[in-house]
Amino acid sequence: DMEQYVVFRNNKRLSLREEDMTAEKLSRIFQVSTHSLYMTDDTNVAIFPGASGNFNTFDLTPRAHYEIHGEDDTSPATTSTGQRFTFTRMPATTSSSTAQRTGTAPPRATVSKTCQRSIFLAEVVGGRLSPSRMVVVRFSECEATLQGIIGKVQDAIGSHDPMVLTDAQGNAILDSEGTTGSQYWKQNARKILAVQEQAFQELQRTKRRRMSRKDEDAAGIGEITEKIEELVLASQSLPDITAAVKELTNLAATQRVILTPSQLQTIKQGFCCVVCMKFIEEPVFTECCRSIIGCKTCVEQWQETSVHCAKCRGNTAGNNIFEINGVSEALAVLRSLFEEE
Repeated sequence: DMEQYVVFRNNKRLSLREEDMTAEKLSRIFQVSTHSLYMTDDTNVAIFPGASGNFNTFDLTPRAHYEIHGEDDTSPATTSTGQRFTFTRMPATTSSSTAQRTGTAPPRATVSKTCQRSIFLAEVVGGRLSPSRMVVVRFSECEATLQGIIGKVQDAIGSHDPMVLTDAQGNAILDSEGTTGSQYWKQNARKILAVQEQAFQELQRTKRRRMSRKDEDAAGIGEITEKIEELVLASQSLPDITAAVKELTNLAATQRVILTPSQLQTIKQGFCCVVCMKFIEEPVFTECCRSIIGCKTCVEQWQETSVHCAKCRGNTAGNNIFEINGVSEALAVLRSLFEEE
């Protein structure tokens, strides 16, 4: 199947094959002058014929729709006999023979390339650029510069107030080598906004103030973060402090007097019951010894079976035994030392 393309102008619409997509044939079909003829596709991108007058098929999509543009041609579309124009290919020898007779190459038609694109007029709303309406500008290759496009927009809206062109994010488009030429400006996929210069400058000042406030907030947050880090470090050391205090408390609670073996032996001898040979409980003393003998219970049991003192072996007839009060608590500490040993 031959690839076909749908071309139209006003109410006239045709399906043409690849070999018919030339400026010469299209100009005759749609009554448009050859030097001004160009097409636009469905995305409103301008397509121009090459130097030979043919459209490059790499720029065309089969079965796509293309609108014909150009200046109206006043030359008749039919021959003098009234017959309808038919597509015929000129013999290759015709142009060559003409060139041989004249000695010069046949002149080529000069094509003035014209592109068009959409520009969105924007206003500053809530600190952002908000598109309000759209204008379509046409420009040639020599007009495809930043200032050239700005001039086209100003002409389209009928105002010559200073304007700034920006991208979709609100960044100003600068005049540079990259923004010079139709290759940059004819791409409708790249959204371009136009805003009054005064409004754009106010927008930039608002952005700078907002960034300044963010920096101040960030500095304040930094100070708070430092304080939090100090608290975290302090809290991390609290377990160590708590453990140390607990250790000191336990040490104080369990601290004992360290005695030499001879000192401990002296305590044992002084507070050891002479009857049961254990640490004294409820100590008592006698008049004969004038010293502590032993446990109250042990001494009473001893006297029931003996008339001699359990310590000095003296006669205990009429000997009185006295109980010592108020020393049991003190002897409890000594008893713990005696039991540990």
